[in-house]
Amino acid sequence: MGFRHLFHKKEHLDGMFVDAFDAYGDAIFRFCYTRVRSRADALDITQEAFIRTWEYLREGKNITNLRAFLYKVARNLIIDESRKKRSISLDAEKEKGIEPMADDRKSIEARIDFKRTISYLDKLGEAHREVLTLRFVDGFSPKEIAELLQESENAIYVRIHRGLRELRAILHEK
Repeated sequence: MGFRHLFHKKEHLDGMFVDAFDAYGDAIFRFCYTRVRSRADALDITQEAFIRTWEYLREGKNITNLRAFLYKVARNLIIDESRKKRSISLDAEKEKGIEPMADDRKSIEARIDFKRTISYLDKLGEAHREVLTLRFVDGFSPKEIAELLQESENAIYVRIHRGLRELRAILHEK
């Protein structure tokens, strides 16, 4: 393996990494934000997820599904972060003046809908909240969720079904 081969491999990794960031950066950020409720923390976790993925690739390790791998790294970082400190509620963030998005009318309406949706999801148990968020906010298929959470696809279908049933019950209470 000559220098030229290593150089082309590095160029390929650089291009693949830039493409991955363009394709998944915003989605990974939303994934993180819906869990940590802090824009700054979500940005930090997103950045760290991409850095760790980059380092993993640079070590010559293989990733078969880059999107799922990024989500898994981000999820593990979120878990690590939550062990370090308790997550701050969205209301506490609002009191600090931290807002998740820009300020045009559609964005404000989307933020209100997003906050309302998250407030309903917050009433679910963690297991149901996680699969519903992965499914309907992040757009993962049940098969991809099963791979990400290292559970059977059947178990994921059951959790999604039960989570939706629990969410309907919460919505009927309103």
